[in-house]
Amino acid sequence: MQRSRGVRGLSFTLVTPANHYPSRLPSFGDAPVVKLVTPRMAPSRIGEYLISLPAGAGTERAVEPGFETFLYALEGEVAVLAGGDAKAALHAGGFAYLPGDDVYEIAVGDEPARLLMVKRRYEPFPGVGARHALSGHRDDEPFADTDVPGFRRRELLPTADPAFDFNMSLLAFDPGVGLDKVEIHDEEHGLYMTAGGGTYLLEERELPVEAGDFIYMAPYCPQSFVAGDEPSEYLLYKDVWRDGF
Repeated sequence: MQRSRGVRGLSFTLVTPANHYPSRLPSFGDAPVVKLVTPRMAPSRIGEYLISLPAGAGTERAVEPGFETFLYALEGEVAVLAGGDAKAALHAGGFAYLPGDDVYEIAVGDEPARLLMVKRRYEPFPGVGARHALSGHRDDEPFADTDVPGFRRRELLPTADPAFDFNMSLLAFDPGVGLDKVEIHDEEHGLYMTAGGGTYLLEERELPVEAGDFIYMAPYCPQSFVAGDEPSEYLLYKDVWRDGF
């Protein structure tokens, strides 16, 4: 029997490319969709998906409103249209946030494309301002240094605006550099390794991770990371500005 690095713990799941099982969603027709996590994996309140789209394809029907959505292009080029208007043209490293007020569609360019998609129901809060659609590219701004030498981060969504109830962040580590503590907190995570690899501490297990791996971490999952012998990076979802009530 083939061995697997994939693991399900009490408060986390590690899904590797070897564990991928392609599903389908009506809006994307026959395009393979890997459901990395959905609310079926309690207590997750998000869906995160890896979508592979052939050249010249895209959504076969508009995606209905009701969920805020974050799209991140891993490969290829796609156009995103929301409410009938062009919202973003994404190539590798490009991203878009859609508040979920309108239907949206995706059209793929001349090469196949791969997208990461995060969706969740918005948690309104009295007195905060309205959210807005936005798009950009990872290279629009430099990564910011942190208090840990060799560890940098790039925020893709506004972090100081309580209208946004989640963050998407790129965390980059030099070889051998890691987080400076074991974190235990209320926020849940969806983590996709975009480059390199290393060792992730999850609960009491030290697990090897590589580019293309995905980790779901439930609230209060003990967690930490150290990069291996090459520069490493991951894209991290985290809910913010809310406490679950």
